[in-house]
Amino acid sequence: MTARRYFPAVCGLLLCGAVLAYAAVEPAVALGGWLAAFAFWSGLPIAALILLAMMRLIPGVWRQGLAPGAEAALPLLTLAALALLPLLIAPRVLYPWADEVMAGFRGWYLSSWPFRLRGVLFFALAGLLAWGLMRRPPAVPMAILTLILVVPFQDMMATDWLMSLDPEFHSSGFGLYILSIQMVTALAVLISLRVMADKTAPTGVLAGIWLTALLLWAYLAFMHYFISWSTDLAPGVRWYQRRGEGAWAVVEYTVAVLGLLPLFLLFFPPIRRSRLALARMAPFVLLGKVLETAWLVLPDLPRDQGPAAVAGVLALLGMGLLSWVGLRWREVRA
Repeated sequence: MTARRYFPAVCGLLLCGAVLAYAAVEPAVALGGWLAAFAFWSGLPIAALILLAMMRLIPGVWRQGLAPGAEAALPLLTLAALALLPLLIAPRVLYPWADEVMAGFRGWYLSSWPFRLRGVLFFALAGLLAWGLMRRPPAVPMAILTLILVVPFQDMMATDWLMSLDPEFHSSGFGLYILSIQMVTALAVLISLRVMADKTAPTGVLAGIWLTALLLWAYLAFMHYFISWSTDLAPGVRWYQRRGEGAWAVVEYTVAVLGLLPLFLLFFPPIRRSRLALARMAPFVLLGKVLETAWLVLPDLPRDQGPAAVAGVLALLGMGLLSWVGLRWREVRA
């Protein structure tokens, strides 16, 4: 790689380093922003792993459109695992339940070291399964094992990293809701890169898959909201009330528009067949998912949401640059 190719990586490292340096001064603020950025960018390789496992099992031309990008995204699991480390060093900064004195299995499960162990095991398992999926010829049993293990494990990690920011809030559908965000994010990246790089890409098929993911996201997001309100339980109501006040109300409606408008547009065949339309739509979908991730994380911080948002933006840009370098590095090597 030339010096020019190293420049984005250096910028990414400097941005991430600045946020981590600020964590020494205001750990809750900096790590809150870091968590928001980590939750967004880690979804790309996690969803790519699940998509690749599905491609090993489900035939069709969609494999030609998504498999190269999904394979290129798998090494980003290493970057995601490294990004998790600052959150594992001092979990009590963001998770007040950590190390509370409780008896029995609950006390053990909600202590710092099992929390750290679950995160390490998740990425170790994901890396091992990714290595197995990349073998030639593709192993169908490995793809089946990936879907059986990663999806429920991802649900557990969504609970650990995001839902447990509010110890009183519980939702059995939260993990699937987070998975739908990760799928939409990964497809936005993979499809836009594919259609711009290859004029022969099956745009209609790829747009149909993207439409399906957006429909699933809309359904899970609405049902998560509907069930929380219809049960009329105080923790769920308070969770949504915090996200519907002040500036967060604007973010909430912006997320809905940036998710539902592309969904509506993809119903039209001329848009589904247009490479340019899909590429132009992707940045807006990604912006919506960035805001949605911030909407999920930042309102649960005890204070200083504004500085945490700034830290999140810096970490987001840093991780984004490093992810871009990782994708380009794999492309150059291929």
